[in-house]
Amino acid sequence: MERVTITNQFHTVSVCCLCFLLIVVTFPIISIAATKKKVLILGNNITQVEAPTISKNVKKIKNYTFDYEITKDPKLAKADAADFDILWLGQGEICEGGWRFTDQGADAVLEFVERGGVCINVEQDHDDAIGCPTPWLPKPLNGDETDRTQNFEPTKAPEVRTLFTEPNKITTIVTDDKWHNPDKAYIPLATVGNHLVVALLYHGKGAYIITAIQNEDQVKVDTNLPFIENLMFYVATLQDKILAVEPHHKLAVTWSQLKMSL
Repeated sequence: MERVTITNQFHTVSVCCLCFLLIVVTFPIISIAATKKKVLILGNNITQVEAPTISKNVKKIKNYTFDYEITKDPKLAKADAADFDILWLGQGEICEGGWRFTDQGADAVLEFVERGGVCINVEQDHDDAIGCPTPWLPKPLNGDETDRTQNFEPTKAPEVRTLFTEPNKITTIVTDDKWHNPDKAYIPLATVGNHLVVALLYHGKGAYIITAIQNEDQVKVDTNLPFIENLMFYVATLQDKILAVEPHHKLAVTWSQLKMSL
């Protein structure tokens, strides 16, 4: 009886020690992995400057590094949340003089966000005579043909966090056609009058960042680059916050397997 008790105690101590080691080893690995974000940009169909400028200049922000891949495929066959963290829908890639997207592309965006990715969209041309459909969004939102502006007003929403302050203090954003009449699920982060300049929408395990920033030529992209850096940093930290439960889930599975092996 004493020997059985000692054996059981030994197993208990062993399990506790291994669990402690697992936590110590796993969390640094998770922390290191979280500093690298892979970005898929849908671009180069409308403007030839946006995607190259971002992928060349926005590579490291504080503790995050960004790796880019550029695709011209409107079906977004590569948009898999298992392979990429962030999906950037470039200038005019959805609407420019009419609808340019595909049903497959819209479905791919929805699935990407549903599975934990974050989708950022840049200004899309909204022609009042044609409109700009939004089947790639899970909640209603209307585009509006508006004048180009550079001013904006951050909202009081707590979700604004560091969007206009880190790593740069943002006072100017070049925007054009904007968004309005949003579903109540959208969280406005910046506005001009009754129009959205930036908004956040949670969906599934991921999120959308809806913007009206205009990157149609090199001057505008360069002007918006400080905000784009802020946007990428904001999205990286947002995604880590959304997916914070994942490491614990993985640890629980490992812990269960560990107990069974002892």
